[in-house]
Amino acid sequence: MGELAGGILHEFNNILTVVSGTIDILALAAVERPQLAAVVRLVDEAASRGARLTSYFQAFERGQPPRCREVDIGALVSDAERLLRPALEGQTEVRSSAATGLPAAAADPGLLLVALLSLAMAAHGAMPHGGAIALDAGDLPGGENDGGHLVIMLDATSQGSVDNFAKRIVDGLGMAEAWIEQAGAQLRIVRQASRNAAFELHLPRANLASALAER
Repeated sequence: MGELAGGILHEFNNILTVVSGTIDILALAAVERPQLAAVVRLVDEAASRGARLTSYFQAFERGQPPRCREVDIGALVSDAERLLRPALEGQTEVRSSAATGLPAAAADPGLLLVALLSLAMAAHGAMPHGGAIALDAGDLPGGENDGGHLVIMLDATSQGSVDNFAKRIVDGLGMAEAWIEQAGAQLRIVRQASRNAAFELHLPRANLASALAER
C-alpha cells in the first residue's frame, strides 16, 4: 500500500508540474480579459496548494527523518479542512478558522499535517452518530523569558453522549501520537465532557526555535 501511495503521489506531482508550467502562458493570454485572469489565479492557487500537499505527503511516505522548518499553521489548518471535508461528508461537519498575521511555527509540516488529520479522524471515529469538528490556529503570547507558542486547536462535538469521549479519541490515535511529538508539537487535552472534547497542539515559534538552537 505504501508503494502504491508513493506511485500515485509521484504521478499526481507530474500532473501538477504540467499544470503549473502552463499557468504563465494562460496568464499572458488573459491579460486583457479580467474574468479569465480570475480563473487563471484560481488554477494557480489550487496548483500551488496541491504541490505543497504533495511535497508534505511524499516526505512522509518516504519515511524521511523529521525535518523542522517554518510552517504557516493557518494554511496547514485550511489544507486539513479541505482534505477532511470530502472524507467525512454527510457524517461529521468540518470547519476551520485561523487568526490572521500569525508568525511561522517550527515543525515538520508533513508529519504535522498527517498528525492533525489523524487526530480529526480519531475524533470522527469516537462519534458513533456523527457531530462536528472545528479546527483553529492562534497565538499564545509568552512571558518575559518565553517567546510564546503557536497553537492548533481541534474541538469535537458529538451528536450524542460518549463515555470517556476524550480518552476514546486519544486511544484512536495509535502511531499518530508519536507523529505529533516527532512533528515538534505537544498534545494537550483542554476540555473533556460527554459530548465535547477539545485538544491543542502547541508549537514553538520559528524564531524562538532558532534562538534556542543557537545557544
